[in-house]
Amino acid sequence: MSQTNLHQQKNPVDSNLEFKQLFDLHKKSIFAMALSILRDSALAEDVMQETFIKLYQHQKHQDISNLKGWLLSVSRNMALDLYRKKKREITGYEEQYFDQEHHKSTDPLDRMILRKYLELLDSEERQIVVLKDISGMKHREIAKIIEIPLGTVLWKYQMALKKLRKNIE
Repeated sequence: MSQTNLHQQKNPVDSNLEFKQLFDLHKKSIFAMALSILRDSALAEDVMQETFIKLYQHQKHQDISNLKGWLLSVSRNMALDLYRKKKREITGYEEQYFDQEHHKSTDPLDRMILRKYLELLDSEERQIVVLKDISGMKHREIAKIIEIPLGTVLWKYQMALKKLRKNIE
């Protein structure tokens, strides 16, 4: 399945099916990125939806070479814009997030670790850990997306893991 050529499909049904498959494949990563910044599941869902709307509109005009990176960059930028627009400190996270069926992991350990990520890490650390551990991205890709040097990403990732290990013990 081509990740970037939705508009080139002859049949609109095929195009819609492919877009739905892309949505299903990437929605968790996009939502996690937005949630790591906003710490509000309703706002994170809005960002996720807007990201996919932007993808649909963007693909009518040109191809995207790294779809996952593009989606995460767009969602990160939208979440940061929304965060700045609200001009308030978003504290805590919503416990109900972990009870929502469409985002729920079947492994209780995964949910516990995700809670620790959200509780213990600052915004930039959360973004790096979410991109690395949940989205499976490489450090070099993360550095490009969040626009900080590779060395800083590596250092912050290691510091975040130490912080998590210390607090989990």
